[in-house]
Amino acid sequence: MLAAAMGLVVSVTSGAAIAETYDQYSLLYNRSAGQLVDTAGTPASQWAWKPGAGGTSVIRWATPADWDKPGDGLEHFVRDGDWLYLDGYENTSTGTYNPQRVTSEQIGDGACANLRALPSHGGQQHYAQWTIPSQPYCLIADGTITTPAGTVRFRHQQVWSPPTTCQTKYFGAVRCVKQTESWWDDNGHPFGLRITRSAYLGKGLGMGLAIHSTVANGQPIDWRADLRHVWNWE
Repeated sequence: MLAAAMGLVVSVTSGAAIAETYDQYSLLYNRSAGQLVDTAGTPASQWAWKPGAGGTSVIRWATPADWDKPGDGLEHFVRDGDWLYLDGYENTSTGTYNPQRVTSEQIGDGACANLRALPSHGGQQHYAQWTIPSQPYCLIADGTITTPAGTVRFRHQQVWSPPTTCQTKYFGAVRCVKQTESWWDDNGHPFGLRITRSAYLGKGLGMGLAIHSTVANGQPIDWRADLRHVWNWE
């Protein structure tokens, strides 16, 4: 599941008196869904959460045109205490589960400086702090993903920013948080940068409030999309 997206203006606001939490922005414990459109207004991406037991939830991303096909790359998350962890990826087209396990993790400031090691949580990746801090923070994870075709090595770097106000293309002023991430792997190619993007989560609206991708499949791009529709599914 990253730079300001088209139609999105961000203004800094003072910290909230009451702590806010990741679920208020992601909606991961709701049967929530959303659809993004590109700069031409064409449906371009879609997501949906499927909550489970024990603090778990699974998110699927796909193009709207592929939504009725079996989903691949479904991300499995679990909350434990004040962290949300990423456990692995499910491919429903093959009925396989690809566990992801970190070999090292670090946390630092918003510039990815002053890094320090994070203790292991059974190898699961520290994905985001549950209680959103008032200052930006950086997470860097190195590890492997076990797939039927073999082991993939990865690095995932994220910077999470504190809540602010976004002026969005379709929903007006929305309280939001920003995730900037880069992903490296050696899945069928030499180890290298595959993805760089910025994404905003909207409070009460969920994922993909706006997305700007500058690297995809290892190639420079300039792709932008904005959340247009949100709903709950049964």
